Amino acid sequence: MTVNVTDLVDKYIRLRDRKAQMDADHKQKLAPIQAAMDKAEAALLALFDQQGMDSAGCAAGTAYRTTRTSATVADMDAFLAWVKENEMWHFLERRVAKTQVDEYVAANSDLPPGVNYNSMTSINVRRA
Repeated sequence: MTVNVTDLVDKYIRLRDRKAQMDADHKQKLAPIQAAMDKAEAALLALFDQQGMDSAGCAAGTAYRTTRTSATVADMDAFLAWVKENEMWHFLERRVAKTQVDEYVAANSDLPPGVNYNSMTSINVRRA
């Protein structure tokens, strides 16, 4: 059986385009539902604020307030200086820099001690 690369790449691109279109259609169909959910959420939050509530149970279910946080570094030098000056080492997390490990492996065909490394090869297809 002969494999025709042109046919396979063409088929892949057509499938990817169809998938993208289906995703866009789905997002468009969901938009009014998401807008209505956002409006209901805002109304519940306003009610909770007015009543000083964190949760409310009813026959239909329970609504409750949650807080999600995110912390990112805007100025690494300032942050590290503060950590050092105040000995706040617990504000730091330890993890390996993947890009540096990639470069080290490429240059040395070996890993730094104590590092797990995995490489997986896949196929990407680009439109002509």
